[in-house]
Amino acid sequence: MKTSRQSAAFGALSLIACLPAVAGVPFFNASCPGGVSVHADDGGPVFVNGRETELKRFNDDYFEARDATSGVALSISRNPSGEVQLSYTGRGGANGVCTVESAGPRASSSGSGRATDEVTCESQGREQTECEMDTRGEVRLVRQLSRTRCEQGENWGLNRHSVWVKDGCRAVFAKVSDDRRGSRDSYRGAAVAGADSTLLGACNVRADAQGALVTRVAVNAEVTELIVDYPDGRFLCMVRNDGQVQSLSPIRRK
Repeated sequence: MKTSRQSAAFGALSLIACLPAVAGVPFFNASCPGGVSVHADDGGPVFVNGRETELKRFNDDYFEARDATSGVALSISRNPSGEVQLSYTGRGGANGVCTVESAGPRASSSGSGRATDEVTCESQGREQTECEMDTRGEVRLVRQLSRTRCEQGENWGLNRHSVWVKDGCRAVFAKVSDDRRGSRDSYRGAAVAGADSTLLGACNVRADAQGALVTRVAVNAEVTELIVDYPDGRFLCMVRNDGQVQSLSPIRRK
């Protein structure tokens, strides 16, 4: 027969087992039938369509996450080889197996001092947040996690060593091309520098001021985005590669 002390201890252990946990869940991105998008940070939390879920840890390799808004419940497991497996249930008897699109530890700083090649950056409310990232080369938004639409130059953009978000934007950003130094890339680097000078010059003519280039991102084969610091603030300059400026918009004023 259990004593009152044993019962209390058992109740405490049961409570601990059911408390939401934020440790141990692996990083992954996944999609489930019915337009359900899932993202988990390394160690938690887990998001369903951009909403943070209630996360429970049962052991090092099994977790459950529930989104009260949509009624989606996720079963997250990790097999001995480290592979993430995900299934879900939803309202009206909906259920199925989700497709894990990427998983495992996110890229992180190495001994060479390079910043991470992929980050999840979140704006709390309308505040601007900066997340450390190696922005040399081409960086793209690869997965939007917030309900708020993330628009480059409006509520997200790049600085020399970071990505910034504001006004509720939350997304995963990844480096999709590199701009490392090396003899093999020296000619390419010189060509890029020359292109930067030409495009920056076109933006300066439109702004009627001398600006300092912050970052350069190729939008497509014909258009390039420059973030430029001018005496009166930071601007987004959309310019064709032939030097024709399409737009020059303020990001923040001094």
